[in-house]
Order: sequence, then structure tokens, then C-alpha cells
Amino acid sequence: MTVPVRATSPVAGVRMWSEWPRPVDVRGRRGESHGEHMYLLKRISTALIRGIADMGWGLLGLLLIAYLMLAYAGLSVTGEQALVASPTGFLYYMIVTVSTVGYGDSSPVTPAGQLMVALFIIPAGIGLFATLLGKASASVISQFTKRLYGEQSIMQQDHIVIVGFNAYTESLVAQVREEAREGQLLALCVDDAAPAKNPFLEQGVEYFRAATLSDESLYERASVKEAALVVVDVEDDSETNLVCMHLAAIVAERCIITAYVKNQMVGRLLETHCPKVNVIPSLHQKMLVKAAIDPGSEEVLRQLVDVDQAQTQYSTRLDGVTGSLRVDRLAARLRARCRAALIAIRQAGELHPTLNPDDDVQVHPGDEVFYIASRRIGVAEMAGHLAGEEPDAP
Repeated sequence: MTVPVRATSPVAGVRMWSEWPRPVDVRGRRGESHGEHMYLLKRISTALIRGIADMGWGLLGLLLIAYLMLAYAGLSVTGEQALVASPTGFLYYMIVTVSTVGYGDSSPVTPAGQLMVALFIIPAGIGLFATLLGKASASVISQFTKRLYGEQSIMQQDHIVIVGFNAYTESLVAQVREEAREGQLLALCVDDAAPAKNPFLEQGVEYFRAATLSDESLYERASVKEAALVVVDVEDDSETNLVCMHLAAIVAERCIITAYVKNQMVGRLLETHCPKVNVIPSLHQKMLVKAAIDPGSEEVLRQLVDVDQAQTQYSTRLDGVTGSLRVDRLAARLRARCRAALIAIRQAGELHPTLNPDDDVQVHPGDEVFYIASRRIGVAEMAGHLAGEEPDAP
């Protein structure tokens, strides 16, 4: 019997052959299975690494204590009395073992102890030691990175804070560091218009950066509340006004806030609403007029505020002086012993100093004297120079 066969074209034959079931490729399936296993192991290892990175120091400390307790118990049970005879000897053996130093002076002698060391103490100890070392290194790197990019936080007191960044910030930082006490920290608070990295890292200046200068977290991270001096030098006077009002509300009573403004109206507004802020107006126009009328005046003013000059204006509070002094006696003693010229005084409780005071004005302990000298006279040194004067009757 003849079976009829349907005629097919060559193309149809090729299609039928391509759809014919192929033999099973065992090696291919094994390769796919191996790839799946490797992928699973990679996922597990990644999860472990992330878990270790997110693990806190408290949990790591508990794991370390549990590991040492289990190791001590295991060595005791397996008869390794020489390794657990003293706490010092036990810790020495554990550190030498898990750090892979292996001096060989201490080792397990019983078969059970050797299994305990090989199957638990070494694998678990090396993993825990590497975790602690890696987390410590990551913490150090993280702190350095935060300090470099202005993301860190500090707990500081009696430090100096500069707010703002412009073309004059470098010279301002140099001048403040020159005037600061030895060891006094300097912090710089800037917005995102400033460089991303701390440009004064080598000078030891702490850098704090935020999106805007109105960000409260910026001043919290810089511990502005505990600062001794805050200098606000912002390009825009409106922003200077807002920053000063915010700072005046959060800083301590002893903190001094100094702000530079270009517009006199903004300066008057600050003086009215924030008496605590020392407003420094722009002197460019006034210096221009003085230079035209009294040639050389601009050079005198420049030298008085330039710390690089031989003679500069300073101020010192009379905290170590007993009794009161007349201005003429105070000026004479400063000239004779310190080669300093008295130019003004500010009595305790007064907002503004009195320039060129009368000779018979009394200067009391706690008042502040302003003078021209080659260097700043400290409080203790000032008290020593003024000692020996007969105090006047108050």
C-alpha cells in the first residue's frame, strides 16, 4: 500500500528540520546550573558584605564577646588548659591566631582542641578580625571624606566661625588665624556656590557646606551656638541680614557677631533689630573722600587693620586689674612699658567705644582698651604692666 506524501517545497523542508526536536545538551544544562549557583553565591556574598557594612559597633562588640566566650569554653572542654590558664595568655593566643601571625609558641595539643581551632577559632576569628579592621578603616576614610567635602559635624566651644565665601575669604581666613589664640579652632560655613572641597584643609580650617546659608543644620554641625566669634562676610546684603538675625537668636550671650554690609540702610536695620551684631559698613567712599581731603589717611586706615604691618590696632579687656585708673595714667603706662598708644576705651556695658577719651575718665576692671602696638597684649600681661599704679578713688 502506497502512502501518499504531500509535496513540500525546499523552504518548507528547511522549516520542518529547524522545528525538529534536538538532542538534550547535558553540558549546556550543567553550565546553566553552574551559572545559577555562581549568581546565587554572588548575591549571598553581596548581602553579607552589605550587612557587615551596615552592622553597628555595638553588634560587632557583642559578636566579639560571644566569639571569645565560645572559644574559651571550647578550649577548656577539649583539654587545652595551657591556652586558657590565664586571661593574658588566652588573649595573646587568640590575637596571634586570628591575625594569622602564628608565632608557634602556643598551639593546641589534643586532637579535639586541634579540631576546635581548625573548624571554629581560625575561620570565625579571621572573618571577625577582617570585619573589625575593614569597618575601622571605612570609618576613618568616611570621616576624612566628610571633612574634605564639608559634611562633618563637630562638638566645639569658644571657636571662631566665618560665614560666607567670596574673593576675599582667603585673606580673611589668614587674618583671623593670625589674630586667633593658639589652638583656637576656625570653622568656615559656606553654601553650594563655594568649592565642593575644603580649600583650607592644610591650614586646619574646618569646612561646613550646605545648599544655602539659611540651612539651620549648617550651623548645628559647626556648633555655632558655642562659638566665641562669628564673622559674616556674604556678598548679598539681604542674605547678610537674614543670616545675622538667625545667628543672633541662637548664639550664646558671650558670642560676638561681626557682619560686613555694603548698604548703609541694611546696616542701620541690623543695628536696630540686632544690637548684638557689630555692623561694619563699607568704607570705600569715606576713604576716597578722606584721601582727597587729607592725603595719606587711607594708608593710615589700611595699616591699622593690616596684621602684616608693624603697628596695628588691638584691644584687650582689663580683667586682671584691681581698682580703677585715670586715662592719662593708663596711657602713660602703656607707652612706657609696651610702646603702645591708647586710642579708645569701651566701658563695661557700653555698646560703642569712646575715641580719644579725656584724661580724667576712670577706667575700671572689665573695661576694654583699644591701642596701637606691634602685637596684642594679653590680659595677664596687661595686668602685670599696670600693676604698681596707685588706684584712684572710684
